[in-house]
Amino acid sequence: MMKKKWFHNKTRMIIQLAVLALIIGVLIVGAVKASYNPDMEKYCPFGGIMSFGSKLNLGTMSCSISETQVFVGLGIMLMIIVVGKLFCGWLCPVGTVSEWFNKLGERLGVSRTLKGIPDRVLRVGKYALLFFAAYFTMYSSELWCKKFCPYYGPVSGFDVDTVLLFSLLAVAVVVIGSVFIKKFFCKYLCPLGALSNVFANILVTAPIIIVYAILLLLGVKIGLVWLLLVLVAATALTESLRFKFYSVSPFRIRRARDNCTDCKVCDSHCPEGIEVSEYDSVTHPDCTLCLDCVKSCRVQDTLTVRGGNWMPPVVLAIVLALALILARQFPMATLSDRWGNYEQADSLNTVEKVVFEDLGTIKCYGSCVSMKNKVSRIPGIIGMDAWASKQKVTLYYDASKTGATDVKRAVFTPSLYNIRKGVPEEDAPDALVGYHVGVWELWDGVDNAHIYRMLSENSHIYGFSTEFGEPVYITVYLDPDNAGPEDIRMLIEREKYTYVQNGEKITQKVEFELTDDGEYVDTLGFLEYRKLFFPSYDRAFNNYRKFSAEDMKIFEIDFPGAEDPSLQRWMGHLTSHVSFEPGAVRLRTEFTEKPILQIYFVSDSTSAGNIMQHLQKDNLTCMLRDGSTKDYENVFEFTGDYRIKAAK
Repeated sequence: MMKKKWFHNKTRMIIQLAVLALIIGVLIVGAVKASYNPDMEKYCPFGGIMSFGSKLNLGTMSCSISETQVFVGLGIMLMIIVVGKLFCGWLCPVGTVSEWFNKLGERLGVSRTLKGIPDRVLRVGKYALLFFAAYFTMYSSELWCKKFCPYYGPVSGFDVDTVLLFSLLAVAVVVIGSVFIKKFFCKYLCPLGALSNVFANILVTAPIIIVYAILLLLGVKIGLVWLLLVLVAATALTESLRFKFYSVSPFRIRRARDNCTDCKVCDSHCPEGIEVSEYDSVTHPDCTLCLDCVKSCRVQDTLTVRGGNWMPPVVLAIVLALALILARQFPMATLSDRWGNYEQADSLNTVEKVVFEDLGTIKCYGSCVSMKNKVSRIPGIIGMDAWASKQKVTLYYDASKTGATDVKRAVFTPSLYNIRKGVPEEDAPDALVGYHVGVWELWDGVDNAHIYRMLSENSHIYGFSTEFGEPVYITVYLDPDNAGPEDIRMLIEREKYTYVQNGEKITQKVEFELTDDGEYVDTLGFLEYRKLFFPSYDRAFNNYRKFSAEDMKIFEIDFPGAEDPSLQRWMGHLTSHVSFEPGAVRLRTEFTEKPILQIYFVSDSTSAGNIMQHLQKDNLTCMLRDGSTKDYENVFEFTGDYRIKAAK
């Protein structure tokens, strides 16, 4: 038997290596450069198609998916119809990893290609995953596939969108399964592979789509889920029973029987395990036009493909380039909605709009929904378009009921920022003064973070607050003996500044400009200032509202770390932990003459001593979304003796 050549198809291997190198390079840059947050989903075709389904069904895009993913996905699906499943064989990083691990299995002599009934039955699995992934995405605008995707899990560092167990199992299946069974994940579990087959089977699936569209035009209301179910079922049955698709593509591997020597070298080189030598025209459902069989054939013109050996990479390049061009020409909103009297106002030509650019708080579908929920309650605002990928929002309003300034005021969130947390009273000035001034180009929380970091360079500036205006106004609190308006102007009106994040120096460009009419507006004692800027926390639980003040007492203890941002992130965990104490119904923080923690409790159900023991436990026991519990290290410290007060 001739020795098998692993690197005979150099063109494909270079492309596969380039894709993996690009992914790894982006991850390395993201790991070492704190200011770089790579979007590892940006070119994911499966996420784009799933999100497009959500757009058709709900009118909203999933997560932070943009038109880039959608057009890349649609382009690849069109390519599958016209040419074949090139993405799977040339670009997919999971397919590449599966293929290479299978080569390892072959070297070890443990790799097998499943055939017969087990192979046919297992192929249905990927269609089940496709159905559920598409269904949950279409009806929630959240990418359900993230929970178990063997690509997204590792490249995202198994972030909060993943279910760690499912992600690890998926990675294990790809790695271990591929060693023992040729292309195990791709053939039996990959939902993108199943979706590709839906389009490869176009002569079956296209009539189904056409009939569905006609029924809708005739007024028959059929949910999109039924179309999905029929398409998935039809393709699964075609693959498992007929074992080839009803395709329109003329691009197939063809074998010249008269030239063939039946050496079967092509069979041994096929990464999918296809017995190419048994076909005159390769119609096997797993063929990805990778051309490994063509490149391995030692008899000229025996195995060929229409368009020649350069056809697949050229087609891929053209499709991807066109998809990216179209994505720039046809932006797709993450969320687009109208409500109230929009149609009436539109017919009266009283609809006007306000456009917000560079909104750092608009990052994904969830943040778009949060903003929509906020503005939809405001009289006069009757519509919203949001683009999470561009951090852009357009609000539509009825000009006969409100104006652009009122719309901006409704969206704006006033904020307080205490820069000098933890300064001892004895080291602070007796009084602070507030300098009130307008700042152009200041709007949202990201802009506030820049102002915070710039002002923090002067140790005599203690904090600032923001309030709506055009421009937005800030009141900067400072020690008047050591700082003044000229210091504020010098710090804010810079073209760029440098700060440290995760040990890395980052230079940030800014475009803030102060107005000329600043003035001193306030004088506060240091304790008054701390009380004004104290980040209070208040959560009720365990049916708090069912109890009257007479039923409750207040447990109170000094909480010196209440202003520490690192502890504030754990307050939800502390609340969950305290909620397990029978009778505890509310947890809040307050600044009187110092920071304190208060826990409201029903005295018939528990005691202050029990609550104190609960707070002193080494671990915080927290309730998770699925109803299970998890323990975390208790990072909170409280000082002094606890006190009991009457509830008001």
